[in-house]
This record gives sequence, structure tokens and C-alpha cells, in this order.
Amino acid sequence: MKKVLALFLSLLMVFGMLASTASAATTEKKEKSPIIFIAGSSVDICDAEGNVISTGFDVLTDDDEGDMTTDKIIETAMNILKPLLLEGLPLDKWDSYGRALYEELAPIWDETQLGGDGNAKYGTGVAKAEIEQWDKKAQTTDTGKDGTFNINDYKFRYDWRLSPYDHVDRLHEYIKTILKTTKCKQVCLVGRCLGGSVITAYLEKYGDQGLVKKVFYDEVMVNGTSVVNDCFSGKIQFSDKHTQAYLLQAEYFGSQGLGIDLEGVNEFTLELVETAVDYITQAGIMNMIFGGVDALYERLYEAFIPAMILATGIGTWANYWCSVYEEDFDEALDLVFGKKGTESRAEYAGLIEKIEYIREHIVEASPELYNKFAEEYGVEIGIMASYGLANAPITEHYDETGDTVVGVMDASFGATAAGLFDTLSPEYIKERTAFGFGDYISPDGKIDASTCLFPETTWFIKNKHHDYGDAYVYLAEYFTQYSNVSASSNNRNISRFLVHDMDAKGEIANMTEENMADGSWITDVVQKPTITSIFTAFVNFMKNLFKLLSDLFNGMLNS
Repeated sequence: MKKVLALFLSLLMVFGMLASTASAATTEKKEKSPIIFIAGSSVDICDAEGNVISTGFDVLTDDDEGDMTTDKIIETAMNILKPLLLEGLPLDKWDSYGRALYEELAPIWDETQLGGDGNAKYGTGVAKAEIEQWDKKAQTTDTGKDGTFNINDYKFRYDWRLSPYDHVDRLHEYIKTILKTTKCKQVCLVGRCLGGSVITAYLEKYGDQGLVKKVFYDEVMVNGTSVVNDCFSGKIQFSDKHTQAYLLQAEYFGSQGLGIDLEGVNEFTLELVETAVDYITQAGIMNMIFGGVDALYERLYEAFIPAMILATGIGTWANYWCSVYEEDFDEALDLVFGKKGTESRAEYAGLIEKIEYIREHIVEASPELYNKFAEEYGVEIGIMASYGLANAPITEHYDETGDTVVGVMDASFGATAAGLFDTLSPEYIKERTAFGFGDYISPDGKIDASTCLFPETTWFIKNKHHDYGDAYVYLAEYFTQYSNVSASSNNRNISRFLVHDMDAKGEIANMTEENMADGSWITDVVQKPTITSIFTAFVNFMKNLFKLLSDLFNGMLNS
């Protein structure tokens, strides 16, 4: 009788748990909490008068704004090439080359660089008018009268180059102002790209005060970014097939104004370049070229890397140092700023102090830091990560897949992912499935979400470019404004694995066996060239080259 009773009670408990789970999966309610959106480097940096300054390589273009004239570009290039050709290559002496590179490029990006103390030069930063605009709205507008808030209701503007800890006190006051205006008890924070670092820094300092209910990290760099890490630590390496994939990808997205903007470039010229790269990749020519480039880089990188990233300002942007992996931090500091005790290291002492603070409080503290946010502070954390695109093919992590800027393993807080052209092995999938994690394997066999730090609230979007920011909005708003939102529950038919379809006007759909295919930038790369494929690639290249020459000749005759 006792056994029967025990069995009966056990069944009741099991069915009770199932009912509770089903209820959690289907029951949702509005949770009125203001959303504060914290963007990344999309926010303009301005001079003291409010004029936008360039933080990219467009300053080298000969445009109507007069950043640099063609003559100036040629003069700069020659001044850099002289020490390269006269001392570097023949004598293997690179000090003069490094100085020339820095001295020629540094004035171009002078306003972009942070000073040796880690502060902005010349009063540059986010326009004061924009900050005042959002501060005023925080003080006067309650936008949640319909029961929920939208992602564009409140925005925290900040100079994304600075240490995230330079902003947390102001963010704390901003949060308190919004809570007073809306009469709410907690806010939700949504961080995109570099904005995630500000959220992490804020929670690390103020999270114990209980003012944050939920956080949504969208393709953030705070867990490391291989492109930044490898460049800062000098780990540059080239791959022919990954370069081809990156170029095909750039053509696909660039024609739509994303990433490398190719709007206005002649389509036939792009096709000629594409077929040329296809041929030299399959024939092994590009690999031979890269072999020579790798050998040259090994000789000059100690002069090239610090000169380049300090001159352009990138190495001085403290927020970017959140993206350097713990194991490479010391190597990166020594390469960029010089070893301890050197004059160059002393010149950046204030900045390095801020960078070291970031390392101690964020980089070295992860992932335990995020468990602390969730378990001790009660912050619910949602994450969106993208994959399927080639990251920069010039780093040691060239086989990593991501959104072209952040790798999926970093953005997802620890997902297991296959390489760009690969899938997880059948043995791995079989083993994970046997352990009950089959639902966490993506339909295309490329992602295992079960190894994420927060697997139940992490979503993945395939083939979404980092520069396409609108895709996250509906998911971020839904996660922050409603209860019981999880990837396993598939609330509102939003699955764990999604697909970004540019051909369908950027729509996002649940991933299925029908729509899970890799993009053309991957499938068009021939992994195992044959004599036939090499010959076909050569013919296609020659056809396009002949057409180009014919068009030029006909143009000359008709002019």
C-alpha cells in the first residue's frame, strides 16, 4: 500500500511539474519597466562645436569635405614607403618605418585619439545637445502609459571610446531620474555592441542596488572579440578561402549598404574581381601570396601594429580593451604601449590604469560576474548572437563564424560553434543528444546552445550582419516587457534559432530545414578544388577580363 501511495504521490508531483512548466511556457504578463537603450559606435563623436568627426578610414577619401586631397594621400604614402624600402626590407631595421607610419597617420586621426590620461582630446565626444535632449525626456516624459515601454523611449548617450566606468555614475543618475518620472521600481537595459560593456560596468558597480530588472545583450563585445584581440596582440594570419568568403560576403551585403558599402560600384567590376579571386584561390596562387605576406609581417609587426592602432586612435579606445582575451592581455599591452619601464608606456600611464581596471573588474571576473548579476542581484539576462558570416580573415581566429564583428561564441556567452565552413561532428551531436541536449543543437548542425552561460534566454540569428541593427528590436522589447520569455518555451513562436533573410526585406524567421542553408558567400567557395573547377574558374576570369577590355576598346572608338 505504501508503494502504491508513493507511486501515486510521485505521479501527482510529476504531473504538477509538467503543468507548471506548461503554464510558464504559455502564460505571460506585461511587466512595466522602462527600457534604456545603450548603443555602440553608431553614435556620432563630435568636436567641441558639435561637428561630427571621422572615427573611420573615410578620412582617407578624396571627397568634397576635403579630408585629404589626392596629392596629400600620395605624399603620405611615399613618406611611409621610404623607410620601408630603404631600411626595413634590405636591412631588417623597422624603427624608422614605425615612426614614419605613426607620424604620417596620427595627425589625420588626431581628434579621434584619446590622450595618455585616457580622456578625450580637444573636448571631442557625443554632442552635448543630444545628451541634453535625452536627459530632458527622462525628466519630463512617461512613455509607458500603454502598459509597456519601447526600445526607443529612453537612450543613454555616451562617448563609446572611453572606459565604460567613466559613464556608470551618470547612467546611475539617469536611471533614478527615469524611475522617478515613470513611477516604476526598476528599469531594463538593452546594450548593443560596445553598449554591453557599459551595462556590465554599471552592474558591477551598482547592481546590488536592485534598480535593474532585466538586461538584453545584443551582439556585445564585452566577452572578447577575436578581431580586436588578435590585432591588439599582433596575431595576424591570412587564409585564402576565408578571404574569398569575406569578399563574396562583402559584395552581397555591401550592395545593400551594410558593412563595406559597395553602392555605386560597377557590377561588372565586382564580377571581374570575384572571378579573379576565385581562380587564384583555387589555383593556390593566393596561398602563395599570403605565404610571402605572412613572412613579411613577422619581420615588421612590432613596428606596424602599435604605430597603426595608436595613430588611428583604436588602441587608445579604452572600451575596446574589454574585447581583449585574458590570456592575451599582457602581450597586447606590451605590443601597443611598449613594455613596462619604457617611455612610451609612461606616456599612456593614465589610460593604461583605466585599462587595467577594466581587466580586473570585467575581463578577469567573467563569467562569474554574470552569474552574480543573475543569482545575487536577481537580474534576468537575455542574449542575442549571430553567426553564419565570415569575420575578418586576417586574424588567427579567421575560421570563427559570427556577424563580421563579434564571434558567435563570444556574443552568446559561451556557445559551442563549428568553423565557418563546417558543422559539429555527428559524434558530438549524438553525444549531446544522448545527454538530453538535442533541442539545443541548431537545425543546420553548427551551434550547440547548451554550453551558453544562459541557454534558456539566448537566441541565435543566422546570416545577420552586425550593421543591421533593427533585427533585435522585437525580441529585446518582448524579453524586457513580458514575463516567462525563454528560448525553450518558444513564446509567440519565436524559436531559439532564427534566420535573417535579406531577400525578404530583412525579415527574421524561425530556422527550419528549408531555410537553414548557408549563404552564397560560403557555398560559392570551392573547398576542394579539382582540375575541372580550376579550369572553369580560369575561363570565367578570362571571359570577364576579355569583356572588360572589349568594352574599354569600344569606348575609345566611340569617344
